[in-house]
Amino acid sequence: MKKRFVAVFFVISMLLMLPAHAATARAIVVAPSIKFDGTTATCYVTISADRPADKISASMELWQGNTLIDSWTGSGTWTLKMEKTATVAKGKTYDLVINYSVNGVEKTPVSTSRTNK
Repeated sequence: MKKRFVAVFFVISMLLMLPAHAATARAIVVAPSIKFDGTTATCYVTISADRPADKISASMELWQGNTLIDSWTGSGTWTLKMEKTATVAKGKTYDLVINYSVNGVEKTPVSTSRTNK
């Protein structure tokens, strides 16, 4: 009887230690970048949502200081990829700001900064 109790206790303990993967959601991933080729900036962003049915809307803004150089918008389902170009000056620092929402819920903007050397 004692052996059976220990075996049942062991099995129950193991079941309680299993991770609850279904309860955890993936994080939304936003990956912006800027690349320069002379006086052309190529701005990229990839936004990956949690689920295949998630609707993504985004704007991508290129700033030089307080001056908006250009902006673009896009939308997609589950994953949104945008690639746009703008004319820029050498020796200046540019900020790429991504404003986005998932399923109509605004998220915290994400940005990256780079100098055109």
